[in-house]
Amino acid sequence: MKDKKILIYGANGYTGKLFAKYLLGKGITPILAGRSDSVKKVAETLNCPFRIFSTENSGEHLSDVDTLVNVAGPFSKTQPGLIEGCLNTRTHYLDITGEVPDVERVYAYHERAVKAGIILLPASGFGVVPTDLAAKMASELIDDPTELTIVFDTKGGVSRGTLKTALKDIFKEGVIVRNNRFEPAKPAMKELDVKMTEHKFNAVYNPWRGDLFMSRHSTGIPNIETYSTFPGFIVSMMKGKLGWLRKLILNHLVNLLPEGPSDKQLQKGKTFIKAMVKNKKEEKAAVEMVGPEAYLFTLICLYQLVELVLKSEKTGFQTPSGFGTDWMAELKEVSVFKKHKKQ
Repeated sequence: MKDKKILIYGANGYTGKLFAKYLLGKGITPILAGRSDSVKKVAETLNCPFRIFSTENSGEHLSDVDTLVNVAGPFSKTQPGLIEGCLNTRTHYLDITGEVPDVERVYAYHERAVKAGIILLPASGFGVVPTDLAAKMASELIDDPTELTIVFDTKGGVSRGTLKTALKDIFKEGVIVRNNRFEPAKPAMKELDVKMTEHKFNAVYNPWRGDLFMSRHSTGIPNIETYSTFPGFIVSMMKGKLGWLRKLILNHLVNLLPEGPSDKQLQKGKTFIKAMVKNKKEEKAAVEMVGPEAYLFTLICLYQLVELVLKSEKTGFQTPSGFGTDWMAELKEVSVFKKHKKQ
């Protein structure tokens, strides 16, 4: 990868800076980019080249770039222009969105990406990668699975940007996959008690998860549900309560918070993932993963997938598990990896 040019768009944000430092630690000097002058300061601090441009003009700045990694939200605003630029310059595109509408938006460019000979790989961070791989592995443990349930829990902090996005959309209806179709679903409409080998937790239905598209694409399973853990006050907001607190946080408090998790939180944090499948014979199987803190897991996933994309001959829209699942099991950072099968 050291002979390839990797551009990080949104490098002035929390995740962008983390990923730039991660690549530098691997001996790779990325190009840092974004739409504001703050990118220059980050680039000078890290001794990296930089480019400042709007997403609409991206094609003028990507002709020598092999892979663009988009970590700049909201993705509804950054995806279209950057993908158009990548199509025009034949540059691979990855991002770290975790929501269904954003993944669908990228999928709409599939045919054009095939013609351009590039890969489009949204949802390349913690939010979807380990769950998509766990779902794929679980789906292969029994014959003809018809139901898939994906859950995860995280221990660690959250960035300002992520919190802002979550709170803005907290009342928004999402989807559930039933009979291979998207049906409307409300946030926190169901709860699930989850037992793992090393951990127990309660999760609520998360109707925005990118897995609802990606794992359906990866596994072909016709019924999919996704659950996540949230702080109690967030769950209350998902159910239409505490509207005053939501406004207070968005309008006043969120900008007083740290940019993202501290180094201590990054090192001590953990992530817990479980994918459970069932078929019409009532056979059940599950795959569990325990990994590092969510932001660190995102850096690892991004790095691995950029490498896989650059080596691949695939084209068009892809899912993380489309590049295989063995690489996840080989990561030293994934401390526990277990499969279960019951009949």
